[in-house]
Amino acid sequence: MGIIYKNKLAQAMVEMAILGPIMLMALGVVVTYIAKLNGDQYQLMQAFRSALSKSHNDNKAVAYGTWDDRRQADASNPIVGQKITSSGAGYVLWAIPSVENQGEDPEKKMYMAVNSFGGRFGMPIEYDLGEEASSGGITPMYLTTTTDSLTVNNNNGKTSSTRSAIVGEVMTYKIGERRYLQGRPSGGTRSLSGDNK
Repeated sequence: MGIIYKNKLAQAMVEMAILGPIMLMALGVVVTYIAKLNGDQYQLMQAFRSALSKSHNDNKAVAYGTWDDRRQADASNPIVGQKITSSGAGYVLWAIPSVENQGEDPEKKMYMAVNSFGGRFGMPIEYDLGEEASSGGITPMYLTTTTDSLTVNNNNGKTSSTRSAIVGEVMTYKIGERRYLQGRPSGGTRSLSGDNK
């Protein structure tokens, strides 16, 4: 009777060892998908609010696009993270005095905000594409360098480890016919320690 119980226990442990990582991976995919949806919704609303404000201030029809490609947390690589791209667009005509029925089209202007200073909620890095811009499509190119190190120490029966990573990125964004350059560093350090008992 004891051998059968041990065999079933061993089988259950093997099944959990296989199922556990699969469940964690599925949870990670769901969380990343929700973060992407949340980022897209934020960028869409930000684009509309910015277009509304610019249209009111300039008394013109304004097209406003947003693009954010920040690194965000990743369960498989928490220090380096992964790039999640979110974007939005808004087009608003706020004309005071009204230009309706006057036989002329309102002047148009186009803006593009790409990333922001200090993270998602910082000041946008805004580019004025002018009145003649016909397209606000964006084509990014990335040059990324990653340095990742792990240091392990074993002193007096205690083990400690420190993992650090630094990511340096240079981004070139082609918006319409112009190119814009940005760069950013990111990274961090994590330490663990414990007894060897």
